[in-house]
Amino acid sequence: MTELLSTLPTLIIIIILIGSLYILSKAADRLIDEAVALSLQFGLSKMVVGATILSVGTTLPEVASSLAASLRGNSLFGLGNAVGSIITNASLILGVGALIGLIPVKKETRRTFLVFAGSMLGFMGLSLISSGSLQEGLLPRWSGVLLLLLVPFYIWQTVKKNPKEIEEELEQNQIEEKAPSHSLSKRVVILIVSSLGVTIGAALLVASAEITAVRIGIPDSIIASTLVAFGTSVPEISTTLVAVRYGHGEMAIGNILGANMMNILLVMGAVASLTPGGVLIPASYITVQYPAILVLMGLIGFPLFFKQTSLINRRHGLALVILYGVYLLTSFLV
Repeated sequence: MTELLSTLPTLIIIIILIGSLYILSKAADRLIDEAVALSLQFGLSKMVVGATILSVGTTLPEVASSLAASLRGNSLFGLGNAVGSIITNASLILGVGALIGLIPVKKETRRTFLVFAGSMLGFMGLSLISSGSLQEGLLPRWSGVLLLLLVPFYIWQTVKKNPKEIEEELEQNQIEEKAPSHSLSKRVVILIVSSLGVTIGAALLVASAEITAVRIGIPDSIIASTLVAFGTSVPEISTTLVAVRYGHGEMAIGNILGANMMNILLVMGAVASLTPGGVLIPASYITVQYPAILVLMGLIGFPLFFKQTSLINRRHGLALVILYGVYLLTSFLV
């Protein structure tokens, strides 16, 4: 596919890149809608569906594109997509949500944030220790396998700790985009077509992004951590805006932190486990992405633990959006 696309003009490649993001996002949305409806049709509880299908569903575009890149031997693209999506979710998407409405903080949110912060610090620390240098990092292959093994444990913990909120989140998603009533055979056909859409969209996305990066002289890992990360975060954007609009701001931050956990465990785990020798993390990540994540954790952690109101308000939202702008600018300049 890369060979075929490489013969096309740059403008056409960029159009294909944007189109592939759209195809991947819409196909993933439809795949999850039908999977949820089919699961409920077979009698699975909303709690189980919410903690499994919905948890993985919002990160499906990242998973598909990162796997496609890793199978092509481009692990840096997958890494950039995962890290960039984490930053995009926690800064731009959460920030926009806070600008639209107040986001209350619950005890469970604090717990999830601590797990997320601990996981990120562990990831960054491990990458630096494994490389033995502060100039670049290394995510060992065994760590990827470990992260994947933690996915079912994380989902089980989610079900165990917060079943009511999971059911509410599932119902909230169904309010906004309820899957049409179809026969079983039609649902299966839609699932197959949607799966093909995800596969084709991911393949086109990776190939067009790689070609675009080469032609404009920017590393494809930067393209992945900015443009591609934004495009694959569309499910989190829609879910956050819907939750805030319906007055469920606590679900918005819960969804974002949950999606980021899946990016760490599932996406990074898949990328590292598929890469012989592990994933080499370039110096630009140590100087740009890592500091951005540390600042993000501080901006989110402050209203969670040090303010009596326990709200992420518009001021915090504006700070998060500004940080995202600085991150984008720095990514392309460094």
